[in-house]
Amino acid sequence: MGWPGLALAALVLAALLGPSRAVVRAVLEGNSSSVDFADLPALFGVPLAPGGVRGYLMEAKPANACQPIEGPRPGNRSLGAIALIRRYDCTFDLKVLNAQRAGFEAAIVHNVRSDDLVRMAHVYEDLRRQIAIPSVFVGEAASQDLRVMVRCDKSAHVLLLPDARPCPDLDCYPVLAMSWVLGRTLALVASTCFILRCLWLWVHSWWPRAPPAKAQASQKAQVRTFTRASDLCAICLDEYEEGDRLKILPCSHTYHCSCIGPWFSQATRRSCPMCKQSVASTEDGSDSTVESVGDEDASLPGHQPPIWAIQAHLRSRRLELLARTSPSRHRSTTSLGSADTAAPPDRPPGPP
Repeated sequence: MGWPGLALAALVLAALLGPSRAVVRAVLEGNSSSVDFADLPALFGVPLAPGGVRGYLMEAKPANACQPIEGPRPGNRSLGAIALIRRYDCTFDLKVLNAQRAGFEAAIVHNVRSDDLVRMAHVYEDLRRQIAIPSVFVGEAASQDLRVMVRCDKSAHVLLLPDARPCPDLDCYPVLAMSWVLGRTLALVASTCFILRCLWLWVHSWWPRAPPAKAQASQKAQVRTFTRASDLCAICLDEYEEGDRLKILPCSHTYHCSCIGPWFSQATRRSCPMCKQSVASTEDGSDSTVESVGDEDASLPGHQPPIWAIQAHLRSRRLELLARTSPSRHRSTTSLGSADTAAPPDRPPGPP
């Protein structure tokens, strides 16, 4: 149903359950002025006519009207009489019925030591069926003012009206006031959320967006001039010699340029022969010769040797340690290397 539906239901409920007040209007000085007093119609008897009930006011005797009371005073007045009855001592329906039997056209029952308005209800069903005149309930202060006005102005009379004047504020209807406050609060919250959302969208549209992350440029294999014989080519298994041109792949593995080129041309997928890491396809025409860094002075401040140089140095140290621990294995490795490569003309072939 939602909050708007609940607020609408509360407004309708307040309109239906709100007290239907009437007005006791005292007319003074030949209809030149009037004073209104709030009242509540009874729940029994006939309702007030749209034009109201007009008559001169007369106090009931006895005042509580629990027994038969005196009738209106005879006179030449064209208006009827309205009885003013005190509360308590008996039921409301009995008081009004006694006023009807005495000849009054309406009855006004007032409170005692209180100005609270009470909705008069019947107690006896047989008495309710006999009541045929309207009746209202007023506070004690209103009854005292009505007595003073009638005594001071002989031409004064009262008019019982069914509809009250609009209440000057919402205090007369607490449920309606609460519904009004709730509706205003919901409207304020909804308006604030809408404004904040529009403001956020506007700021977001003008906020400088971060440029999309650029795809990392494909790393190209570098070509260097080797200056230290300290590593082997994994393709031809020859040691690198002074002046060999080497290609260092993005994975830092090094090969002869003459070996890695045919490897790439024959392989279906361009990848490193050792680690199988993919190599960018833009390397064919981008082989650039870079001066060797093997002769750089490593003692310079801030100098950091390249990865391939560190790997070559470590592998050289590993080969030296293996040669020291197993001389026979070292000689076998040397004989296999000399068998795969052509011996210099001025060097006799080694022993088998």
